[in-house]
Amino acid sequence: MNDYNSTKKNQVLLGFAIILSLILCGELAIRAYYFDIEALTLTKYKYTDIGKYLHDFSSRFDKVRTGIEYLGLNIIYIVWLIINRNKNKKRDITFRKILKNSSFFLLIAFISYPITTDINLYVHYGLMDLNGINPFINSASTFTSQLSSFIVWKQTSTYGPVSQLFFIISAAFVAITPSLGIYVFKLICLLFHILNSYLIWRQLKNSPHKINVTIAYLVSPILLFEQVTNAHIDVLISTILITLIICLKNHNYLAATITVWIGFLIKTLPIIWLPLIFVYLIKQQRWKSLFSAICISVVIIFAVDIIALHTVEAWKSLLNPGVSNKVTGSLYALLTQVLHFKFLNFSLIFQQTIFSIFKPIIFFPFLVAYFVVLVKPYLKKNYSETNLSINIGWITLILFMFAAPWYCSWYSSVLLAVVALNRHSKRFVITSIVFSTTSSVAYYLLQGFPPFNVVTVIPTLALILFWFRRDIQAQKRMVAN
Repeated sequence: MNDYNSTKKNQVLLGFAIILSLILCGELAIRAYYFDIEALTLTKYKYTDIGKYLHDFSSRFDKVRTGIEYLGLNIIYIVWLIINRNKNKKRDITFRKILKNSSFFLLIAFISYPITTDINLYVHYGLMDLNGINPFINSASTFTSQLSSFIVWKQTSTYGPVSQLFFIISAAFVAITPSLGIYVFKLICLLFHILNSYLIWRQLKNSPHKINVTIAYLVSPILLFEQVTNAHIDVLISTILITLIICLKNHNYLAATITVWIGFLIKTLPIIWLPLIFVYLIKQQRWKSLFSAICISVVIIFAVDIIALHTVEAWKSLLNPGVSNKVTGSLYALLTQVLHFKFLNFSLIFQQTIFSIFKPIIFFPFLVAYFVVLVKPYLKKNYSETNLSINIGWITLILFMFAAPWYCSWYSSVLLAVVALNRHSKRFVITSIVFSTTSSVAYYLLQGFPPFNVVTVIPTLALILFWFRRDIQAQKRMVAN
C-alpha cells in the first residue's frame, strides 16, 4: 500500500514538473526571440551597441514570474527527494534505461535558451583565439564579434587553456550562425552532465541507493538549469571533482594530482584541493607518491607556461581581476547592503572604513576551516580517502561562504557531485543542498531586490552554526559523563 501511495505521489510530482519545465522553456524561448531580433538590429549597425545586457527581462514582473517557475521546480524536486529518501531499488537498471527515463528533462534543459551571458563570453573568447588573439592577455573588448553586444564582462579570460579548447570548438560554428555556436557549447555541457551522472552510477555500483542517487543527480533542477540551460563551465569542474573522488577512493594519487591540475586549467577553484591531498600523502607516509605528485605539478606548470600562459599577466588573468573590488551574493555583499541603508546615512568614507575592517573578519573563518581540514588527518586516527573527499567538499562550500565576495549561484552546483558520492554524510548533504538551492533560486528570483543577499547566505550560515552548536553540546555531555 505504501509503495502504491509513493508511486501515485511520484506521478503527480512528475506531472507538475513536466508542466513547469515546459512553461519555463517557453519563457526562455521568448528571450531567445528577442535576442535574435536585437542581433539582427545590431548587425545592421555593425555591433556599435556594446555592453547591452539582452538577457535581462524587460520588467521585474517577467523576472519574478520566471523565478517562481524555477522555484516551483526545486520545491517539486525536494519533495521527491524526501518521498524517496529511504527507497532502495534492488533490481538492477542499466544507465541507458535511467537516461531514457530522464530524457525529457535533459532535452528541455538543452533546448531552453540561457538567461546569463557567460556562454556568449565563452564563445567570444573562442573566436578571439581563432582569429589569432590571445584572450589571456587581450581583453574581450579588444575584439569585435557577432557576440560582442551580448557580453557584459570585457576583461581577459579567467578560464584556463583546457576551457579554451571547448570555447574554440564552439566558436568554429559561429560562422554559420551565432546561435549554433552557443548550442554547440550547450551540447558539450549536456554531454558532460550525462558523463558525470554515469561516473556516479558506476562508482555507486554496490550501493542500494545507486539508482535513486543517479536519477537525482541527472534531473536536478539546479544542475540542469545552471550547467546545461545556462551552460556554465562549472559542469567541467563537476567532472573534475567526481573524477578526483574516484581516484582518491581507488588510491590513485598521481591520477588525483593530475586531475586537480586539469581542473585548475579549466577554472582556478580546484587548486585549493591540492594541499589537502599533499598533507594526506604526508600523513600516510606515501613519500614516493608525494614526490611524484610534486614533480608532475612542476612539469605541468612549466608546460602550461610555455604552451599557453606565456606571461605573468596571463597567469594573473585566471584570478578574475575584474571582480577584485566587486561584491554580490555573499556576506560581503550583505555587509555592503547594510552600510548603504538610507536611514543609516553613513558617509562614503565611513562605509569604506567599516568594510575594510570587517572584510578580513569575514574571511577569517575560511582560514580557520582550511587549517582545521589540513590538520584533520593528524587529529583523527582512522582518516580515510572518504573523509578527505568530504572535507574537500566542506572546504569548497566554506570558500564560497566566507572567501568569495563575488559569488554566483552556479558556483555551488559543483557541491552536488560530492553529495552524490557521499550520501552517508548527512550534515554535508543537507548543508550543500540548502546552500545550492537557496543561492540558485535567490539569484534568479530576487537579484536586484533588497532580500537577495540575505536569502543567499543566511540560511546556510544558520545551519552551519546549528551543527557547530550541536558539536559543542555533544562534547560537553562527554566531559560531564
